Amino acid sequence: MSEIVLNLKGISKSYEDNIVLRSIDFSVSEGTIMGLVGKNGAGKTTMIKCLLGLIRPDQGEAEVFGEPSWNLSVKTKHRIGYVAQTVGSFRWMKVRSMLEYTGAFYSYWNTQKVDTLLKEWDLDPYAKIGNLSEGERQKLAIIQAMGHEPDVFILDEPVASLDPVARRKFIKQLIELNISERKTVLFSTHITSDLERVAADIALLKDGKISFKGDLSTLKDRVRRLRIQSGRQLPQPLPIPNIISSTIDGTNAVVTVDGLDDREIRNVEKELSAVVTTEHLNLEDIFLELNK
Repeated sequence: MSEIVLNLKGISKSYEDNIVLRSIDFSVSEGTIMGLVGKNGAGKTTMIKCLLGLIRPDQGEAEVFGEPSWNLSVKTKHRIGYVAQTVGSFRWMKVRSMLEYTGAFYSYWNTQKVDTLLKEWDLDPYAKIGNLSEGERQKLAIIQAMGHEPDVFILDEPVASLDPVARRKFIKQLIELNISERKTVLFSTHITSDLERVAADIALLKDGKISFKGDLSTLKDRVRRLRIQSGRQLPQPLPIPNIISSTIDGTNAVVTVDGLDDREIRNVEKELSAVVTTEHLNLEDIFLELNK
């Protein structure tokens, strides 16, 4: 059985009257790439900071490799690679100096790997950080998180400023690390197409709770779009369970449902004297439907 690397138990967090997280139970096992999806303001960054011990939750317990997040040992901290949503660096330093400075904090630092990444990502080691674009500073932050070869990567919107080519290179790196070295990844992003390329498992954060956690294929099987064509006027509301959204126009309707199986769809056809065709949605469409 795989080790639980990241674990939240009953985590709640509020800022004054704003409840951000509501009794979150969440875990990530060793060797998993977990995508964390939610609207801006859904609480993804707060959840990640609770995991890392950067903020105290109001209730509940957070653990990394079985240690309380608020009191992680140096050894466990060295096993974590973290890329924050907002990249902060010493703007007066040069890229190589910043990487050498970062490496000095760790018991192990793979200089050869860092140099390879600098070359692959076209990042000038002698450029001043203050002169880098936002995307280049994000590349630097990612390399800083990879240089000590951690066992778990916690990435909060790590590719938001990267161009499509750089995003593909980064995702390729994550996949290779996961396959060859069983690295664990928690990857928060609003770019759902990236998650579809890299993540086998998805967690959806909505209204301060995890509304779904499981493999992506299961989510796609659950959330489907139905196109209904009937020989008579359709009733409102439609007698269909688990509707997420619906648009009815006389004898036609487009309905998004959660968890309707094929037998239930055939029953809908009989009850409405209709032909029903089903469509599987991509992650972006599912995300938009669930957050209407």
